[in-house]
Amino acid sequence: MVQGGGMESLDAFLKDSQDGDNTVYELVDAKHHPWMEIKRTGNSFQIVSKNPHVTESKESLGIKLDNLLVSIIKAEQSGTDLTEAGSTEGDNPFNPEDIRVHAKQFSLRLIADMIKDEDIILRPDFQRNLVWTNLQKSRLIESILLRIPLPMFYFSEDEEGKITIVDGLQRLSTIKDFMDNKFPLKDLEYLNASCGGKYYKSEEGKEAIDGKYLRWFNQTQFSVNVIDPSSPAKVKFDIFRRINTGGMPLNNQEIRNSLAGDGLRETLNTMTNLQEFKSATDNSIRTSRMDDHELGLRFILFYRFMEAKGTIEDYSGYMDVSLDDLTDNLKKESLSDLRTYVTSFSNAMRNCEYLFGSRFAFRKVRPSDLVAGARRQLINKALFVSCSVLLGGYDHAKLKSKNVEGALTAVLANRIDDDRKLLDYLSYSTNSRNNLLYVFDKVQEIIKATLILS
Repeated sequence: MVQGGGMESLDAFLKDSQDGDNTVYELVDAKHHPWMEIKRTGNSFQIVSKNPHVTESKESLGIKLDNLLVSIIKAEQSGTDLTEAGSTEGDNPFNPEDIRVHAKQFSLRLIADMIKDEDIILRPDFQRNLVWTNLQKSRLIESILLRIPLPMFYFSEDEEGKITIVDGLQRLSTIKDFMDNKFPLKDLEYLNASCGGKYYKSEEGKEAIDGKYLRWFNQTQFSVNVIDPSSPAKVKFDIFRRINTGGMPLNNQEIRNSLAGDGLRETLNTMTNLQEFKSATDNSIRTSRMDDHELGLRFILFYRFMEAKGTIEDYSGYMDVSLDDLTDNLKKESLSDLRTYVTSFSNAMRNCEYLFGSRFAFRKVRPSDLVAGARRQLINKALFVSCSVLLGGYDHAKLKSKNVEGALTAVLANRIDDDRKLLDYLSYSTNSRNNLLYVFDKVQEIIKATLILS
């Protein structure tokens, strides 16, 4: 089920079923009332039936269904379903007077020295979806050589004076790579005759740009807005989202990754590169937009809730705010401090794969999905966090010795089929507090009623 992107009038959701080679979707409104039934064949929708209260024109519906199809395709590419309607904002917005942003001028030479001294944190893997081509890189350097002012940069400074790049990472990475002689200038628009094929400095087999252009390059000044360390973390996340309007905007997890501490970043990278994770999810989670890192962060969030009180009742119901806060709270923790989450995550993945099978683990399956040839469901995030967190504390060897392989597959499928409330809560607004509390409760019931745990 996928939230209907672009369907402003009815807050629509999808419920899908299989009909031969086609996928049939039932759209329902926010009160679960049937709205429309559509059939997907390839990359197009056909309206099978619709509620008489739907009076929009054919052209308007066509546009909205096209937007919905884009949402579905994105879900299929990410490997996780899109079921997370609802507000992402908490109920405690920051005080505007807490915003502290200062305008400064930095020379290119100063920037280069600060990167070298690691006063500026420059790691392009922070935002690994944004990889510029050689043409893009060369045209940026050409703009600098032509003394064309660059767009504003945004930095975030911490209490120790270290700077994280909020906006402008690819530009600074490109400048640093050029100064390190990692690429020649190619396909320039104005300076190809004088600078084409040349590098920043002379090395064996590499010719440097002319001295005039080198001086202009080194004298370049950058206009930078620096977010003061006294600004609350929520301010930093919000500013990042507001200015994040480039050609390929960062998603929420990429923003968190940019502002996270090294320990958390390394922990999530370790967790999602575990063979146990790749195997349990059947290698279906997209890595290029950090969908895998977000699943790992969600595991840590709810594992901490369960570890503290044996319940997730402290969860606010605002997923993005909770993940932002967790990212900030763990900013100074080292990889060794967070090692316990890697161990528990590894154990959880092995347990889930053994008890559900990689084809069905974390997926909203029903009995009809268990037969040979059935279409594989996408990873359901509510099931991912509930199953992994609740099974992460059991020793894998003991669990395996006392329970048969696939013990929970049919049990969960039958429960989802019989419990309409569980099906609904796994199908829309899955980030809401009540929905996740219910899902955790039912998954816990299934585990305790089915498995031999002692």
